Amino acid sequence: MDIFFQDLRYAARKLLRAPAFTFVAVSTLALAIGATTAVYSIVDGVILRPLPFKAPEQLVRLESTGRDGKPFPLSPADYIDYTNQTASFSGLAQFGVGNANFSSTAGGEPSRLDRATVGPAFFDVLGVRPVLGRFFAPTEGAQGSPNVVVISDKLWRSRFAENRNVLGTSITLDERPYTVIGVASSTVNYPQSVDVWIPRVIVGSTDATARGVHQFFAIARLKNGVTVTQARADVSALARRLGEQYPQLDQEFGATVSPLQEQMVGNLRTTLFSILGAVGFVLLIACANVANLLLVRAASRSGEMAVRTALGAPGGRIVRQLLTEGLLLTLAGAAIGISAASWVVSAIVTLGPRLLPRLQDVSVNGRVLAVSAIVSVFTGIAFGLVPALFAARPNIASMLRENLRGSSRGGVNRLRSGLVVAEMALAVVLLIGAGLLIKSFVALSRVNPGFRTENVVTFDLSLPPAKYATDNARLGAIGGVIDRLRALPGTERVGVTVGRPLARLTMMTMFDVVGEPPKDPMHRTITEVHAASPSYFDAMGMTLKRGRFFTEAENRRDGHQVLVINEELARRYFPNQNPVGKEITLGMSYNNAAPDDTSGVRGEIVGVVADVRQRGLAAELFPSVFLPYNVFPGAQNSIVLRTRASKVAVETAVRAQVREVDPRLPVIGLSTMEQVVSDSVAQPRFYMRMLAAFAGIALILAAIGIYGVISYTVAQRSRELGIRIALGATQRRVLGQVIGEGLTLTIGGIAIGLIAAFGLTRLISTMLFGVAPLDAVTFGGVAITLMGVAILASWLPARRAAAVDPVIAMRSE
Repeated sequence: MDIFFQDLRYAARKLLRAPAFTFVAVSTLALAIGATTAVYSIVDGVILRPLPFKAPEQLVRLESTGRDGKPFPLSPADYIDYTNQTASFSGLAQFGVGNANFSSTAGGEPSRLDRATVGPAFFDVLGVRPVLGRFFAPTEGAQGSPNVVVISDKLWRSRFAENRNVLGTSITLDERPYTVIGVASSTVNYPQSVDVWIPRVIVGSTDATARGVHQFFAIARLKNGVTVTQARADVSALARRLGEQYPQLDQEFGATVSPLQEQMVGNLRTTLFSILGAVGFVLLIACANVANLLLVRAASRSGEMAVRTALGAPGGRIVRQLLTEGLLLTLAGAAIGISAASWVVSAIVTLGPRLLPRLQDVSVNGRVLAVSAIVSVFTGIAFGLVPALFAARPNIASMLRENLRGSSRGGVNRLRSGLVVAEMALAVVLLIGAGLLIKSFVALSRVNPGFRTENVVTFDLSLPPAKYATDNARLGAIGGVIDRLRALPGTERVGVTVGRPLARLTMMTMFDVVGEPPKDPMHRTITEVHAASPSYFDAMGMTLKRGRFFTEAENRRDGHQVLVINEELARRYFPNQNPVGKEITLGMSYNNAAPDDTSGVRGEIVGVVADVRQRGLAAELFPSVFLPYNVFPGAQNSIVLRTRASKVAVETAVRAQVREVDPRLPVIGLSTMEQVVSDSVAQPRFYMRMLAAFAGIALILAAIGIYGVISYTVAQRSRELGIRIALGATQRRVLGQVIGEGLTLTIGGIAIGLIAAFGLTRLISTMLFGVAPLDAVTFGGVAITLMGVAILASWLPARRAAAVDPVIAMRSE
């Protein structure tokens, strides 16, 4: 131990005497280790850390599957069947997500909360305990039972100031009073970002309403010894039996179960591990750079090592000393990097994309610190061992002669050149990955959403059914708001819709073309359904392709109904014909957002509107039908204003006008449509920026590596270059020779990197939009960019080489 501390003190003194070297090495390592720690924190919190529930490996999610195999909500009757006729689960509980207007006796402005409607056994299935009070009893949530609610830890802290007397407090959700019976732990964040949980008992039924309307999903706990594969086979077999028993309603649906954690993470596993691999490349490049620095330092200290060896120092002692210096550099870099990573992670948790699951679980915790410490030690050994081994086996006489001449061993130079080639190869892979994501994001950003975003402000109004139970009541409230907004200064158009663009969740319904035979259950035609006021299309700046929009006179419930469809529906179901004047009948809906029913609506198509991206810019287009708003007034409404006023002025005015109509209605999510579009691509933007940042760091480090190798080579060959110039070599020739050496290393790295990228870019194919993983422009652009960087990095030392004075160079030897 005394020898170790002696080595440590000696290493510290040597590093302090070389401040420039120490600063560059520590900064490089801090950057790489900090980035690695930050990204691993995200991977750990989102993917690796077990869910904070009892025996989380037993938790699964149960859901129907549609014709395309994609997840689909369960119907009430199917849920009862899965509860009673499967043998794989020890507990089962349904859940559905939504929102609710909130007010409490504690006061404060009305607001909108994320709400989950769950089976009474929901918390028992998760295996969690409340912070305060209790969870639901088996009968709570049945018709006629008292209204009770469990609130989240977040809501308890923000609206009730952690008051432990909150139990028994009455709060109002959608104009219904609920009694708070419990407070959930902060670890209970399922479904994601829920503020309140309300119980609901599902009563068994086999009628069409209970079996045809798909409303919710379910979580289940596997029995001891039952695997996910066995449970999946169990529910799949039952789904087939139900399809045979109810061919008109269940034939097209299957069922599956998946581990709850896997379902929460979704396709993020590949994405985040790809980003972790990218930051690992940055760490390798940093190691190569620091190893090059240490090789230069070891070469400059060759005389010292030769003397120490000549005086009897064993090779192991020298290796240990140099490894200690490497570890000291690493620990210093790790301390700075981990401190910076803690700040970066806090910023990501606060500012990261809201849809990233389990983001609140991300932190630089003990496990992350342990992994970072292991990585740091391994890094120190990795980049410090090779220089140490070179210095530990010296040819004393040769080293002393080389030290006097100022030259270096060819083996060291070859090793340094090899490290630079490796750096360039890794940089190529990172730059190509970043280039593909950047090109993908640009393509996504250029997608036409189907409306004009400038000067458009939107917000949501939710009308509680308890207060606005009839269509006339809803129409009166929305009409009152719209009339007041139209009178605001600067307002050009005001419209209302049920189903705002980019909202992702939309109502779906079957439909048939009048005059054509109805489709069989396995080939039913499906469309999105949106209710819109006549002024909505102009307020959104949507483009009319054929026919016309409906008018205020047609915005009524009685008489002849009119419809507007999108181009996608026209392309699919009216190919090579004009759909204007045709009639369609909308059938019973099965919505994944709300169980509304449009059964029996028959209308004439009067217009075709340009496609609007309802589900997101990257989502495929889907057939859509627009009904007049008065035919189908919704409880969840989006108001759209095209206005010349500023957002701040509009926000103040909107809140005042809504308050005049109903002071208990919260204005939800007021934003410009430009911001709505920007928020819709927040997640791909986040991934693109992360990978682009790592690629930029890799490019800088690779350029520094080339510069270092060429600069050191020029310094060591000053005598040779002086002789060449003395014998008549022109400065241009010397310049070209030195730059050529840098390009040789670069071309080797680019060739290896392109081959590696050819296979590795396929891993990020799910993150791309509108660009192929083997995009030739990106591959070629990266190669050209790196060639340019290499020329620039080689040019500075090449200029110095071309300016060598032969007399001074010969005299220095």
